[in-house]
Amino acid sequence: MSREIETLLAEREITRIILQYARGIDQLDFDLVRDCFHADARVAYGTVFEGSVDETISWLDDALRRLQGTLHTFTPPWIDLDLDAGRAECETRSINSALFPADESGTAIQNVTGTYYYDRFERRDGRWRIVKRRNAGAWQLNVPDLPAPPPPIVEGGDRVR
Repeated sequence: MSREIETLLAEREITRIILQYARGIDQLDFDLVRDCFHADARVAYGTVFEGSVDETISWLDDALRRLQGTLHTFTPPWIDLDLDAGRAECETRSINSALFPADESGTAIQNVTGTYYYDRFERRDGRWRIVKRRNAGAWQLNVPDLPAPPPPIVEGGDRVR
């Protein structure tokens, strides 16, 4: 297989792992999330949490079940790949949203954050997986979760459908 094809396949697998993580988080499918990491990986979510894969899964399971839902959207990752060493450094930017349950006043809060994910991947037994992950928040916005507005009115008074 040519070097170019090997590179493309490695980058594709790494990208799919990043997307699998988002899917697993949003669907509360922690088997999918666990499969993104080598067993000895370390994970740090800013200054809020740091731990092993097992500790991470436990922490995420507890934290995410307290929310009404999440949506993680990732950009294509920037991948610095070293095929010979079986390593890759990866930076992915994301916009994540989380809907917090209503408080005593009945107001639910929509939290939207811009986040950087910094991952170190290794290829072991032919599989690329994360061995070190940390993220850093870039910005956040918290707003009351309000009903959707009606569709806009177009010329002639008809609503867009």
